[in-house]
Amino acid sequence: METYDVITLGAGGAAYPAAFRLKKSGYSVLMIDKKGIMSGNCLAEGCVPSKAIIETVHNYSKLKKFGKYSIAYEDIVKHKDDVQNIRYKQHDEELHEAGLKILKGTAKLIDENTVEVETDTGKERYRAESIIIGTGSDTYVPKIPGAELAWTSRELYALNPKVRKLPKSIAIIGGGYIGLETASFMSLLGTDVTVIELLDRVLSTMDSGMVSKLVPLLPKMNLILSSPVKEIRRGGDMFEVSYDHEGKTEKIRVEAVLMAVGRMPMFPEGLDDLGIKYDKHGIKVNMAMQTNIKHIYATGDVNGLTPLFHAAKRQSLVAANNIMANHVPVDYFDPLSVPFTVYTVPQVAYVGILPDQAKKLGISYIETDYQMEKDAMAQVNSEMEGEIRLFFDSRMKIIGGYVIGNDAGNLINEIALGISKGLSARDFAEMAHQHPMSFEGLDSAARKLY
Repeated sequence: METYDVITLGAGGAAYPAAFRLKKSGYSVLMIDKKGIMSGNCLAEGCVPSKAIIETVHNYSKLKKFGKYSIAYEDIVKHKDDVQNIRYKQHDEELHEAGLKILKGTAKLIDENTVEVETDTGKERYRAESIIIGTGSDTYVPKIPGAELAWTSRELYALNPKVRKLPKSIAIIGGGYIGLETASFMSLLGTDVTVIELLDRVLSTMDSGMVSKLVPLLPKMNLILSSPVKEIRRGGDMFEVSYDHEGKTEKIRVEAVLMAVGRMPMFPEGLDDLGIKYDKHGIKVNMAMQTNIKHIYATGDVNGLTPLFHAAKRQSLVAANNIMANHVPVDYFDPLSVPFTVYTVPQVAYVGILPDQAKKLGISYIETDYQMEKDAMAQVNSEMEGEIRLFFDSRMKIIGGYVIGNDAGNLINEIALGISKGLSARDFAEMAHQHPMSFEGLDSAARKLY
């Protein structure tokens, strides 16, 4: 039986940063992954390909004010594929340079130190002193009659995807970030979009005040709320989606249906036999990323803490650092300093403690804002809607913030760094942010408090 210092279950963002760090420090590492490549779902069908499409459409929408421009969706998809291929090639090069290998197969936990891998040629067992479970998540498809007729993000964003031409009309089931991002770009390209959401508002896990300011700025789309979908049927070239709304069954006919109700963790077999604690949301871990068996770690989407690629990378490094400390925690993951951007048009990004959560926790806060209509770069980009809003505690230390509008996905990173490092309103106020950039809004907002 081959023995390694560390085995990772998965080779995506929850695993490979740890593998690189540990290998560099002299540890022997084996990565095991179903796809046999270093990427995870982010590159396969998630954040990278979706943003390649969305940002291309976003740029196209800016040009339309200057004349009659057209763009073929198939060309956008080709660009997406090109980006994915570039990154797959880069990952292969990085893997080779690091001297690491990936075993393609499905891993099963046998005991606290043994993993069995089923490959195309049979089963083999491997032993390790430490194990990192980074098996990620997959699209959740609810048990709705006809659900198999709907697309998922895989049909849109995988390499060489099934969908290369947009429908004239679509029903998107689910008003989370995947649903609204897709709705935004399809609407801008002329598709008649209807979003059907079970709960009473879209982006239901996010701050209600922030979301209420975003929704009026979104591209044209029909939002149907508080409406559970009951059935999807095919009728010739069209689909009929039935849903309950205000006590009545309603129906809508569309050319396509997208299922976007969320994701679910992908658990490796063997958790129950080992007594590793988990629930439907993920494997239970402490902030050192340890399960209840201290030399077995769970990182990324599989633990359900912060299901984002950049969070998975950070958690992976936390696990590596604690493995190198002989499982005595020396590094911890901080979920409050992880930014989240929703790539709608316009973007919205947030981090830390926002008003809804502050009220639940009994935390008093002071807020300040900067309106994008006053921002030079927002004016340059003709995107003057939205705002920057910062929240500070009674000590004037930043605890949260959000950005709606121009460059939100970039701006939020500085706010996140401020939370991570305990910066004060004065720290932001005294920073000479470059002109003309929307980052100037951070010091402008902070100076309102002095």
